[in-house]
Amino acid sequence: MVYKSSSANTQNLSLTIYNDNFAVVKETRDYAPQENETIVHYLDVAKKIETDSIIVSGVEVRELNYDFDLVDKSKLLEKYRDYTVLLQDSKTKEKTEYRLLSVSGGLVLENAATKEIVLDPAGEIILPKLPDELIVKPALVWKVIPSNSKSINVSYITKGISWESNYVLKLKNETFDLTGWVEIENFSGAAFLDAKLKVLAGDVSRVEEGRTYEIEPVVYSLTNMEEHFEEKPFADYHIYTLKGTTTLKDNQKKQIKFIHVENGTFKRYYEFDSYSENPKVMLEIKNSVPNRMGIPLPKGKIKVYQDDVNENTTEFIGEDRIAHTTKDENISLYIGNAFDIVCESKILKRYKMKNYEYEKHEYILKNRKSESVLIKINHYISDRFWKIEESTDEFKSVDANHIEFWAEVASGEEKTISFGITSDRSIYMEIKKSDD
Repeated sequence: MVYKSSSANTQNLSLTIYNDNFAVVKETRDYAPQENETIVHYLDVAKKIETDSIIVSGVEVRELNYDFDLVDKSKLLEKYRDYTVLLQDSKTKEKTEYRLLSVSGGLVLENAATKEIVLDPAGEIILPKLPDELIVKPALVWKVIPSNSKSINVSYITKGISWESNYVLKLKNETFDLTGWVEIENFSGAAFLDAKLKVLAGDVSRVEEGRTYEIEPVVYSLTNMEEHFEEKPFADYHIYTLKGTTTLKDNQKKQIKFIHVENGTFKRYYEFDSYSENPKVMLEIKNSVPNRMGIPLPKGKIKVYQDDVNENTTEFIGEDRIAHTTKDENISLYIGNAFDIVCESKILKRYKMKNYEYEKHEYILKNRKSESVLIKINHYISDRFWKIEESTDEFKSVDANHIEFWAEVASGEEKTISFGITSDRSIYMEIKKSDD
């Protein structure tokens, strides 16, 4: 005999969803088989289940199968071979009992009364109720040892479910509003009704198709979280738990708000280097408590809008992605290229003298906007050993091959930044010689 367990028997259902298109399903179901039932059909599982991830408790499983080659016409008829079926005349609707002898290469029937053999009969075959062992949707099939357990617990990993955070950033005059959403996609082949929901932030290592996904641990806090979610640390990650339950239908996308910030401040600037054609439009936001934030943000896409005060409308002005960003770090967003800011780079002079090389560089910055702008110049140096001989403006050494300048340029102004660099090739040659 077969015991069938469906989602109607579910007591508790929970999902933990990961960024990389998979989730862990955990379910407790009522269990009340008859004494002679040693086959269990565990129905309503995800089609994309990973069969090597299944954990069962509450009953001892001797053999476990996942049946997904489901019923079709030929398979259905094969199940009724040697059973009594009815043949209905399509005109008179009269029904006659036959025994189904074969379905290979056509139907072979034996008249129950006359024992005459009929090949490929005309009419409609009417079958009795489905045999217990016939499965019409994906199921786990277990051979079990009889048990007095009243419930069973099953957990498994399924592909086809993922989550990511996405954000909407609205720029006002000098402040912004930020809303963050958890977006969940369910294409697992199963629906999850009234499920407790958790999303795990961080990249968990998974070995799949020759690739290894590296762990990227992230620490999050609950500051300014929406009341819909609760947060706690777990292992090297953090888990957000939705209060209450939710339903994820198959082939559904769902968004749930998890943060909201109002009236934070931001910095807009324009970034340029000698390889650029146009200056980049950049936004920088300090993820700190004084800036009404201090919220560790999961990685995701940010869409940026800005108020048009004259038209009383809000317009889309660009988007970017952020990595996992912890508290007190800067969020830098590249949202497009400037139209009214013109930057040019030139090499005014270059010469060599013995082991020294000298270059004089010039950056010309032109502001055609109606307000002053802040421009950042990145200058990259190919040599490892260098010295700035003279400069019209202060600069900052970012690393061994990178310096940067910041310039405030008024509306209609044209500003020039120039500097000379001397590179000592003798040090480089000595190091290279010692390495050889």
